[in-house]
Amino acid sequence: MKEKLFSAVEAERENLFSLIQKLVQIKSYSGDEKEIVEFIVSKMKEYGFDEAYHDSFGNAIGRIGNGPIKIMYDAHIDTVKVTETESWAHPPFAGVIENGKIYGRGAVDEKPAMAGFLIAGKVLKQLYGNDFPFTLYVVGSTLEEDADGYPLYHIIQNEGIKPDYVLLGEPTDLKVYRGQRGRMELKITATGKSAHGAHNQKGINAIYKMMPIVSDIEKLDKKLKPKWPLGKGSITVSNITSKAPSMCSVSDFCQIHIDRRMTIGENKNSVIKELKAIVKKHKSYAKISIPNVEGVSWKGARFSQEAYFPTWFYDEKHPLVDAAMKTSKAATGKAKSGAWSFSTNGVATAGHFGIPTIGFAPGKEELAHSSKEEILLNDLLKATKFYSLFPFELLKK
Repeated sequence: MKEKLFSAVEAERENLFSLIQKLVQIKSYSGDEKEIVEFIVSKMKEYGFDEAYHDSFGNAIGRIGNGPIKIMYDAHIDTVKVTETESWAHPPFAGVIENGKIYGRGAVDEKPAMAGFLIAGKVLKQLYGNDFPFTLYVVGSTLEEDADGYPLYHIIQNEGIKPDYVLLGEPTDLKVYRGQRGRMELKITATGKSAHGAHNQKGINAIYKMMPIVSDIEKLDKKLKPKWPLGKGSITVSNITSKAPSMCSVSDFCQIHIDRRMTIGENKNSVIKELKAIVKKHKSYAKISIPNVEGVSWKGARFSQEAYFPTWFYDEKHPLVDAAMKTSKAATGKAKSGAWSFSTNGVATAGHFGIPTIGFAPGKEELAHSSKEEILLNDLLKATKFYSLFPFELLKK
């Protein structure tokens, strides 16, 4: 089976490289993914997928087979924007192929996986028709950069598709990634009493009430302990705002925005408990809250979710991870595992729903969101072999 699948993938080499080039050339900023979604759906139909459509949120969804085990391959196909200050060696949307590499926005994060998923699906249909012991869903998720997790949360909650296993296409440099640090956003709000600046002693300055809280948050960040294998969490005050009747008045409102990265053993309750202890220590009566992430998809669908994205991680002995390691050995000649530093759609599948989730794709994580996005085309070919074989290895478990 392996040789048959891999030979078929090799025969699609030029189509695969042409496909990733086209995907990079389609600009697909978060919230503006219509063109790339319609292109992906058209390719799914061309390649013989049993179903191909975009859902009510705007995700591209394809299905192969109708077996009892449901496997989902997800690659978000939106990208962050290109800024004027970035220095690109090649135009970011030209899809330049040079010296065995492709360059451009999305060339790492994470259009290669989608190209690989599509060609793997094409090969599976060519070789096996409808004789599958599994159901494979291929998802091109939208708005992930703005709301990691929500596109898959939507599919599971609103589209009636709940997979048994999930493979993410975030960059892993051809390693099997089995988890990530979680993250959450918080706000702390302090209020005071306004007064004229000439009579400031009659007021209560909300900024002054916030200052010791900010100082203790900085100290807390240094005290956080690393937990194997995800390392240490972090906490950062990322924004501070204040309000006063005028620039000549005592501020009666101050609010900070916090970015909190969570490692093993840290969650929403433990983070809030830490911050409540700081607030109580300074007797500031400041309020702690978790904001919502809100937006509108390219189809006009509004969404809102709490800015809490749980930590998740799987042991190497987990059947899903074990199957992925064996597939990696067959497709690439090596089998190594790791974890992401950043957040992924796995916060929904593994974090919220407890669905076993891993990641495998070409590209280095640290090149994402940079002007240095590039991958080796040969690595994409290896990843595509992985995608074609993986469902069969998983079913052995």
